[in-house]
Amino acid sequence: MTSPRKPHAASDRTPDGPVYWECPACGYLSADPSFPQGKKNCPACGTPGDSRRMFPPERLRRVDARIRRYHADGEHEIVVILVATFLESFMEDMLARIMGAQGATVQLRAAVLDALRSVGQRIGKLFPTLTGRQFEATADEFGFHDFPHRWRLLRTERNSFIHDAAFEGTRETLGEKSAHEAIALLDDGYALFVQINNRFVAGPKRRRTDDSAR
Repeated sequence: MTSPRKPHAASDRTPDGPVYWECPACGYLSADPSFPQGKKNCPACGTPGDSRRMFPPERLRRVDARIRRYHADGEHEIVVILVATFLESFMEDMLARIMGAQGATVQLRAAVLDALRSVGQRIGKLFPTLTGRQFEATADEFGFHDFPHRWRLLRTERNSFIHDAAFEGTRETLGEKSAHEAIALLDDGYALFVQINNRFVAGPKRRRTDDSAR
């Protein structure tokens, strides 16, 4: 088993969002700077190294950059809210990628995700159905034992701030500590979701259907 991974400290936080490159044939993701240069075949499916795409796409990288600017400016509440939303969207995209790898059409992916809208249902029901593994066990295997718990705490903080009557212990503010933890969780989220992708999406047996909605 991989040893537990410690959360990012303030001093080693990523100043800009990490960049990965995606194999267009199987969806494998790599941060290796030589990967987009086509110097070697994809380690997952063996496809020659041409037309490798940046991941996340530019529109999401703009959102990431905005979150980090808000963090630098001390906009703690905005950072927590946006990171919580970003991670939920990242999880949705990852589930859609897994379904696509298993042969689901874009229409089927959309219908399944629409039927299971809450992040709790997607983590607790859909992820195990698609992968045969609990999300918590998968995170632990990849060295992110405390990620699911930290993510739940972040969502709770976000919800208790933006909602009122529906939650006990409504928070009036979200401070610097919460914002630091949100950014650390964002960086860990990238690393974890990329490993999930490479386990459950990439490979020579991946069935590509229609990725035009990416």
